[in-house]
Amino acid sequence: MKIVGVTACPTGVAHTYMAAEALELAAETLGHEIKVETQGSMGVENELTPEEIAAADIVIFAVDMSVARAQRFAGKPVLNKGVSEVIKHSRETILEAVKLAEEGGSVQQHVSGEQPRTTGEPSSASGEGGKEENPKRKVFFGWLKRK
Repeated sequence: MKIVGVTACPTGVAHTYMAAEALELAAETLGHEIKVETQGSMGVENELTPEEIAAADIVIFAVDMSVARAQRFAGKPVLNKGVSEVIKHSRETILEAVKLAEEGGSVQQHVSGEQPRTTGEPSSASGEGGKEENPKRKVFFGWLKRK
């Protein structure tokens, strides 16, 4: 199976590259082809070409922020995970992506209980009057709302 991915974290240093390496190793171990674009403090590296995106069966976003130029992936099934989760569970992430591709998934699968959005929408948009909400903030401060 052909997989493309994007990794990005707010600081764009270690975790961005660790997630990319984890995905590459897991995909290779499981016998899948993968290319991962990093969007870090050094800018976009290993940029995916339109041809690579078109040939991909599935897209993995290992991100803790919005993906730059996410509209490039419109029409592709997208699995969206947090960077730390991908680093810790890269094999499971690849297996989940393969399963989504085989099932013909067409919406982004989100973490943190967010509602799925169709591929191509900005990943940081919320349904409250266009106000953007940081998903990390929701997770970090979520414990305050528990009773």
